Amino acid sequence: MADNVLTAERPVHAVPLEEKVGQLFVAGFDGVEPTDDIEQLVSSHHLGGIIYFSRNIESPSQVASLSERLQTIAREAGEPPLLIATDQEGGVVSRFDWGAQLPSQMALGATQDPTRLRSAGETVGEELASLGISMNFAPVLDVNNNPENPVIGVRSFGDDPEAVGELGSALASGFQSAGVIACGKHFPGHGDTETDSHRSLPVIPHDKDRLEAVEFVPFRRAIDDGIDALMTTHIAFPAITGDDTLPATLSKEVLTGLLREEFEFDGLLVSDCLEMNAIAETVGTAEGAVQAIAAGCDVVLVSHSPERQREAIERVIDAVESGEIPEARVDSAFERVREYKHRQFTEEREKPQTWTETVEQSREVARQLAREGATVVRDRDDTLPFDTSAPIHLVGFTGDAQSDAEDDRYDPNDFRTSLARNETKVYHHEVTDTHGYEHPFDGGEQVVVATYHARSNPGQARVVREIADAATRLAVVSVRDPYDLAAVPDASTYVTGYGYSPAMLDALADVVVGKAGGDGTLPVTIPGVE
Repeated sequence: MADNVLTAERPVHAVPLEEKVGQLFVAGFDGVEPTDDIEQLVSSHHLGGIIYFSRNIESPSQVASLSERLQTIAREAGEPPLLIATDQEGGVVSRFDWGAQLPSQMALGATQDPTRLRSAGETVGEELASLGISMNFAPVLDVNNNPENPVIGVRSFGDDPEAVGELGSALASGFQSAGVIACGKHFPGHGDTETDSHRSLPVIPHDKDRLEAVEFVPFRRAIDDGIDALMTTHIAFPAITGDDTLPATLSKEVLTGLLREEFEFDGLLVSDCLEMNAIAETVGTAEGAVQAIAAGCDVVLVSHSPERQREAIERVIDAVESGEIPEARVDSAFERVREYKHRQFTEEREKPQTWTETVEQSREVARQLAREGATVVRDRDDTLPFDTSAPIHLVGFTGDAQSDAEDDRYDPNDFRTSLARNETKVYHHEVTDTHGYEHPFDGGEQVVVATYHARSNPGQARVVREIADAATRLAVVSVRDPYDLAAVPDASTYVTGYGYSPAMLDALADVVVGKAGGDGTLPVTIPGVE
């Protein structure tokens, strides 16, 4: 384009259609350097933004250089600056792990401290800004009231709608105070499903009254508190749409009727990735882009395939030219994107700190919140703390990521390293076959069993019961999610950390040996357990 839409402020009717459409797309790519495909999308398809995944991340200096290189590509092509986004939720969804890796949102929910969360959000936002990242697809505003949920779980603050809204709004406010756009997700709510929308289309059958009382509450709070952006979910809500095959992302009743008109949300509305199976394997990615924009999305994500990215942009242009999408709908979305870019890139704001200036504060915030969130759910026999002058036996299990959204960079068995920090002799028993495992204990030993998603792995519960029968001094520590207690309801000592980020494993180890109190408050109800 001959001039920059941010500085020239051309009337929207004077901006060519292909430029307006391209600005509505955010795309991802493979590798730690810009690919030819992504450069072409920016220069010839007027791409509006980039999303980073772990595959793009190597080091802080590399990410900062990558961001600058991408902005240079846009600038040299005469394009507006790019929105550069990522998913830095904390816990199992953390694209960066050098500093700004908070514990999971459920661990933050266990702190019950919105003031601290706002401060934490600001710290994370400052670190992201130092790397050239202007948008964070967080916080998660889903109410996780279904223990069988395979994709949200500890990514949620908990199962209390009011608490989720208060804590989510606090975290979002912190991001925004650092100049990073916060994007709450996944509207209208992904918390009460037993299906992962990365893999198929979930359906939430609840009536409107139930949705108002639970799912909508955090989103209304976030809107009232001024959140910048919201992300849609690929879930069917037949109580709103009358159709159990229509994802919310593609529904005008959900996005325009409910969110824009009833909730009066005027921020950016972003689709979840249109290459997830709930879209890609039903209507298809390109058709999904058409329907999402027509329904009310301002920005659509196509995170992986260059062919699908180009096809989707070109299909939307064709749909506007044919009258399938009114050009006024594209104009509205384009103007909203341009408004946010103007705010991000032309308004006077302090220069971001360098990464080295932000990282220590980020790490300290993560450590503090992990210690405050770690929760001793019960300790009926005063088993804790363990004696560090005697050996501690750690029985651990192998575990894999539960959802395609997760970053599978850590091993729950790293708990042994955290325990050994305390100058304690740690004997590690890694169990790969729960059915064949025979414990070696004969009574009197100090044993930690670190469960991992035990509700779906009944062999772990068998191991716990048999070790308990050996009259050992036993503490069960969940390193994945708190719902493991339902699998071992008779455990007399049960501790949970809501995830296994390094800071959280260190905090759990400190609880076991008495260096931390484990005073977090369980933010969810465990089924069948008082």
